[in-house]
Amino acid sequence: MRISHYAVQYKEGGVGTILTGLVHFTSNAESHAGHCHGGGMTSVMDDVIGWTAFHASGTCVPWSGFTAQVNVSLKRPVAVGSYLKVVGKIVKYEGRKVWIHSELIAGECSGGEEDIVHCTAEGLVILKRDA
Repeated sequence: MRISHYAVQYKEGGVGTILTGLVHFTSNAESHAGHCHGGGMTSVMDDVIGWTAFHASGTCVPWSGFTAQVNVSLKRPVAVGSYLKVVGKIVKYEGRKVWIHSELIAGECSGGEEDIVHCTAEGLVILKRDA
């Protein structure tokens, strides 16, 4: 899989900051015939959790912390070749600890339909002392 880019919407104080990206699940992520491995989905969740936390200060500070915990809930399989949206949101920020909620979803559906959620994750990132 490949995350082509991220876009960020900052909120003052960090809580509510949202990071959005586009993920392409290639055939290299295939596990069961035509579907991606859950480990690939989990890897994407870990990446978005980390990058979202790197924006907690109101500016991007790459590698300013490390993921301490990731809890992933796999909800629907991802077909090989899919392009999905990944979203991370800072839900709590205290001291050096940043809590993130993330989702891997099938775009924005039209016609009033809800997004299709492929997986969700809760993560904790610990920022470095000098970050």
